Amino acid sequence: MKILTGGKVYLDGGWKCDVDVVLKDGKIFDVSTKGRYADGEVIDVEGNYVCPGFIDIHVHGCKGRDVMDGSVESLEVMAEFMAAHGTTSFLATTMTYGREEIRRSLKAVNDALNKNIKGAQILGVHLEGPFINAAAKGAHDEKYILPPSRENFKELVGDYEGIIKRVTMAPDVEGAKDLVNYLVSKGIIVSMGHTAGTYEQCMAGFEWGMTHVTHMYNAMSPLKHREPGAVGAAFDREGVTLELIADLIHVHPAALRIAVAVKGSEKVALITDAMAATGIGDGEYDLGGLGVVVKDGVARLKERGNLAGSTLTQDQALRNMVLIGIPLEDAVKMLTEVPADIIGMGYKKGRIKKGFDADLVVLDGKLHVSKVFIKGAQFKM
Repeated sequence: MKILTGGKVYLDGGWKCDVDVVLKDGKIFDVSTKGRYADGEVIDVEGNYVCPGFIDIHVHGCKGRDVMDGSVESLEVMAEFMAAHGTTSFLATTMTYGREEIRRSLKAVNDALNKNIKGAQILGVHLEGPFINAAAKGAHDEKYILPPSRENFKELVGDYEGIIKRVTMAPDVEGAKDLVNYLVSKGIIVSMGHTAGTYEQCMAGFEWGMTHVTHMYNAMSPLKHREPGAVGAAFDREGVTLELIADLIHVHPAALRIAVAVKGSEKVALITDAMAATGIGDGEYDLGGLGVVVKDGVARLKERGNLAGSTLTQDQALRNMVLIGIPLEDAVKMLTEVPADIIGMGYKKGRIKKGFDADLVVLDGKLHVSKVFIKGAQFKM
């Protein structure tokens, strides 16, 4: 048993002192008054912040590795790097690519799930594409885009449908409605993204069962006063959740604040959309078969100049949001509770609560990661 004491603990949307967090058998055994438990390893966190582990529901790669490598080793390198930055679980995110490459990546994730790799836990797969609109392809390769259909989806994922937790697709492409209906029937979260859709087309997608919006503002039709587009539909639809890349490059600080103000912190998740350069630095990389140049930490397609993922980590996203005026407790919520709820795991992750998975992050006064616990075990930084 481990007893975390002496910290400011994130509970019910705020900070509580004089409470201990007790970990046992991979779970949060109790959240109790300070000093109630003494029979175990007492860890004094010395006044630092104790938060639920961060959850990244949209990440492609880091540390020179990518989900599309189709390698368990690459996933483990990614998982260990992310854990050191406070991310205790994530959705492995694919790109719009060839069927064989996507299938190989799905196999690697499935193998990693069975192996129980070190570092951050893989919670499943996020398919970003290939059922997107070429007019809003962003950093995806147009030649691999597929028409949305049940048949194409089943052919793409084969026997690995069970590990698909989320699919990003465009509602304004012919056949989208039928595929959305199928995915929803299978309990798969459908996200609106990479769309050139009108306000009406995007609202129709929400009616069909789309519940989330992929990297809000990016690769979608903008809000205009006579055509609100995808952005306007996302803001206007009650209940729909958003995700933001808070690297202060993809989205202007004012737009970040506006999204939180409109939807509320309980409907916004902070994601990285990180690619292989994360944690390494500037240079030339590959993303979904396309060349990427990273300069001063900004990733762009070599040929078209589009932004191509980020080099963000979730602890940096937290610091960035606080820097632009978002309360710390709201930023923590957007990294923990909200992503857990979005992917249907809010019953066991994303909160410091008795019976929940013992995934915790300790942050120092400057909001840098001090300690990480994954299923109760302290991760070696």
